[in-house]
Amino acid sequence: MSVAEHASFRRAAATLRISQPALTKSIQSLESELGVKLFERRRDGVIPTEFGQIVVEHARDLSQIESEFLRKISHLAGLEIGSLKVAVGPLPSAMCAYPAAGALLARHPDLKISFLATAWREVTQAVVDRKVDLGIAELTGAELDDTLETEMVGQHRAHFCCRAGHPILGERATTSRKLFHYPWATTRLPHRHATLLPHDTGRAGSIDPLSGDFVPAVDVGAPTNLGRLIARSEVLALVTLSLVEQDLKTEDVVIVPVEGLNLRSGYGFIYLKSRPLSPATQAFMAEIRIHEQWLAKHEVQLEAQFRPDKRAAMARR
Repeated sequence: MSVAEHASFRRAAATLRISQPALTKSIQSLESELGVKLFERRRDGVIPTEFGQIVVEHARDLSQIESEFLRKISHLAGLEIGSLKVAVGPLPSAMCAYPAAGALLARHPDLKISFLATAWREVTQAVVDRKVDLGIAELTGAELDDTLETEMVGQHRAHFCCRAGHPILGERATTSRKLFHYPWATTRLPHRHATLLPHDTGRAGSIDPLSGDFVPAVDVGAPTNLGRLIARSEVLALVTLSLVEQDLKTEDVVIVPVEGLNLRSGYGFIYLKSRPLSPATQAFMAEIRIHEQWLAKHEVQLEAQFRPDKRAAMARR
């Protein structure tokens, strides 16, 4: 049906999010099974044959029946009139929570969603206190609680970025040690990350003696608009590339070419084992997983495009 609507195998494949060869092979298999040709290629596009038109009409009817069936099931399950309360930590609130909610609401516009954006330790507490149905945050602490179920859903490499013309870019060799000569802007880093840092963290920040967390010099509640934050200062932003994508494209922000300090931010689902997940919660979690898969691929592309050493390697090929 998509081929008939777009009159193009290429555009139909893009809409269906599959490769063109896979779509062509699928149609060829169907033609072989039916023993007739379904589509004809012309200069002005691909059009269905008489046999193809019959298949398209029946496929459209089946699609409508399936859509109505799913709508009724969703309504009965509470997706149309239900509600969902989610607590999100700083990074997932900026990375995945809202795009996933938007995708869910596109299909279920009457679903009510309430977000509590807070520090990642408080997300776990909100789940324990039954204030929310689901938490999405750093899993440190939550993994040790026997009453909680956890699932890692997002892992992203954090890069050091700075403004164009920053003094650190003029140095011949940027070692990880030199990063600590400048203030860092990021969210609090859990103990597992803090252990990777030297005892003396210099101007970058400090280690919280109670929790063991690394507290950056510029402790941001939500890692958004960091490009503007570092635009006129010596501050280094520790951030995932998708959050500064536009600043990288305008070259207002660049990646600091440094090796030896590989930090990966991670977050996941947190929910009570004793509390069954509602259909709305499960549907939202499914959308998060889909968006995270896209993010993982997108950040690899951004790294290849903007990380100096990888960009140079590509240019030499």
